[in-house]
Amino acid sequence: MSPVSRSFARLLWRSLLVAAPLCTVFGAHAQGYAGPVRVLVGYPPGGPADTAARIVAEKLAVELGQPVVVDNKPGAGGQIAAQALKAAPSDGSVLFMSNTHTVAMVPLTMKSAGFAPATDFRMIGTVATFELALAVHPKTGATNLQELGAWLGTHRGEAGIGVPAPASAPEFVAGKVSRVLKADTVPVAYRGAAPMVSDLLGGQIAAGVSGISDFLQYQQAGKLRILAVSRATPLLPGVPSFSQAGVAGLDNTTDFLGLYAPAALPDAMVVRYNTALNRVLAQPEVVARLQGYVMTVAPSTPAEQAQHLAQVSKALAGLVQESGFVPQ
Repeated sequence: MSPVSRSFARLLWRSLLVAAPLCTVFGAHAQGYAGPVRVLVGYPPGGPADTAARIVAEKLAVELGQPVVVDNKPGAGGQIAAQALKAAPSDGSVLFMSNTHTVAMVPLTMKSAGFAPATDFRMIGTVATFELALAVHPKTGATNLQELGAWLGTHRGEAGIGVPAPASAPEFVAGKVSRVLKADTVPVAYRGAAPMVSDLLGGQIAAGVSGISDFLQYQQAGKLRILAVSRATPLLPGVPSFSQAGVAGLDNTTDFLGLYAPAALPDAMVVRYNTALNRVLAQPEVVARLQGYVMTVAPSTPAEQAQHLAQVSKALAGLVQESGFVPQ
């Protein structure tokens, strides 16, 4: 090889060495974030949000071609996880799976939630919906809300309507039902659905309001009777919505799970994650697994998710105001 050829070869090799990392950088940029994705969940393992997050994360990893792991950050009704999302980098490495309580109810009932979903989060898409339900103990003999109201009216002081948490959507729904039925009873707040359902099964309380999944197995076994749900569902044919049962204004209290990202996530990443999420939710296996936990898949665009959140927040804000509750 001549000296000129050797010089040209060295120049070409140096050019390739410089260009290689640049190609890697631009290629990664074109594809978006390619590392592990953390999905924050504001509740302990085993609950509805955690269960749905794990079902979705497993399939989302395949769609994205990168690891997707669930990171539980329980506490304060999901506030800890929500605040962690707000502070997270906007590179696509951190997402947040949340129910309505955290993103709609907490900002309504706390003076300083530490986050505002409309400005601190970007919508990725709705995952699933699940209805709220009111169930009664058989001792009431009630087959509809009016009969429940009559029973409560003659048993003042010996029964109440249980809810799984204070300042929760079920508490305000229970309060609304009590006012409409003129039952003169206040919601009994528990620390979780399990102890509330246990007391309802034992007859310590006459009724309870919670997610439909907390009551369904006992309804099927004849141990409880579901009188109304936030929206009529094929899971309970013949059971009316609250509106159909005579308590208007509760249609938009249906709980839903959504996937969120930090506010500055680029548009291209939002599209990528939304597309992957909706592909996951279209899989029959995912539909069946979520249905097994009494959830209905609800694929959406980010704009539809934002609209849904706004509708639920408006409905819950009306209930909070009507109840006279003062944010803490």
